[in-house]
Amino acid sequence: MIFTLTAVTAAQVFTYIGYVIVALLALMVMIVVHELGHYTAGKLLGFKIDEFSIGFGPAIFKKRNKKNDELFSIRILPIGGFCAFHGEDEEGNKLDEEGKPILDEDGKPVKDKTAFNSQPAWKRLIVLFSGAFMNFISAIFIVTIYFAAYGQILPTIVGTHDEAAVIAGAEQNQFEDGDVILAIDGKQVNILMQEDLDKAFASLGDSAKFRVLRGGKRIKIEAHKYYYSPFKDGEYIYAVNDVKLETPVPYEDIATISACDTDNEILLTLVRFDGDGNIVSQSGAKVQRGKVAEDASGYYSYGFGITRTILRAKLPFFLAFGRAFGFSFFVVFKILASLGALITGKIGLESAGGTITTITTIAKMSSLGFDSFLYVTAIISANLAVMNWLPFPALDGSRMLFTIIEMIFRKPVPRKVEAIIHTVGLVLLLVLAVFLDIFHLVKT
Repeated sequence: MIFTLTAVTAAQVFTYIGYVIVALLALMVMIVVHELGHYTAGKLLGFKIDEFSIGFGPAIFKKRNKKNDELFSIRILPIGGFCAFHGEDEEGNKLDEEGKPILDEDGKPVKDKTAFNSQPAWKRLIVLFSGAFMNFISAIFIVTIYFAAYGQILPTIVGTHDEAAVIAGAEQNQFEDGDVILAIDGKQVNILMQEDLDKAFASLGDSAKFRVLRGGKRIKIEAHKYYYSPFKDGEYIYAVNDVKLETPVPYEDIATISACDTDNEILLTLVRFDGDGNIVSQSGAKVQRGKVAEDASGYYSYGFGITRTILRAKLPFFLAFGRAFGFSFFVVFKILASLGALITGKIGLESAGGTITTITTIAKMSSLGFDSFLYVTAIISANLAVMNWLPFPALDGSRMLFTIIEMIFRKPVPRKVEAIIHTVGLVLLLVLAVFLDIFHLVKT
């Protein structure tokens, strides 16, 4: 028995180690893609590149291209990589063997035209921008695959109430069970959390235009709100305003619930039971006391007459590709909003994390299946893009800011000053990453 328990535990440990290795490789690929963006832009714009490395630390493989003198290396720590441009952290001067500037006849430093900082500012700006841009493009690519192969999480109609309209002559909305809502009033619907679904419907007026996916085809529907009974035979009220009742009440007895003795809108959780008393279905309904008609309950909903849930809906490839752009920008907005909430204290530090937290998150999602791995990889790839565009010292965004300052004032900030700022920023980032990892581990 002890041997079996030990064997199972060892198997679980080795399995999790496998997921961690997968997570490390995924993170390394995202960083290499980032550096490849810098590299590709640099090559296209004529920059000289000294080395392109996968990983950090001592090199375990090196190969030099004799034509352009570029060094390709693989290093022992698989947590990143770099693209080293010639003269990237220097003034752009030619140096002698001792590292001192070579002077011309007038005593002025001779410029090294191949150095990074000797290139026009607009070229450097493109090169700096391209790393994070490549992460963003890779996020779109991954999201496209995910939407086409597994589906996008979207509002899906699982029931309609048109036949139960309580106002004579109410317009019949053309929704059908299984319709997947793609857009509302021209805005693409994207969902990461439940609140995103609620916001998509919260501000709608008495009518709205929907674009739905039905049987693989996109259909436009103009729907109108009306009063209707949300109840169906056999349903019980399970909770009122998210407060569970001691005993579920048949919907016909809603008036006997003291919490419902109000004219205000209330939220009901409706359930169905099987013969053994197990819940077989659950739905939510916002209702208010009826003022336009009377029936046994005296409460009515006002809306489009649909019951919706969130499900993954597979999308045709070209539709998946088109929606991947909107979804990726939506993710960027959510990341920026989360950063703002973190800075203002609306969310706690335990919601953030450093490199270890990122690896752990990818590993956990990998254990849930390849689809979850793809999804979180796309989110983190977009996250890398946003973070690197931030104007924080040591990040690409900060280097871009210094380049823009140079373009405006036609004079660069002294390279030594900029180098010191980036060095301090890098140290602060490393300290912050370690702190966030520890804080996240302690709090969770």
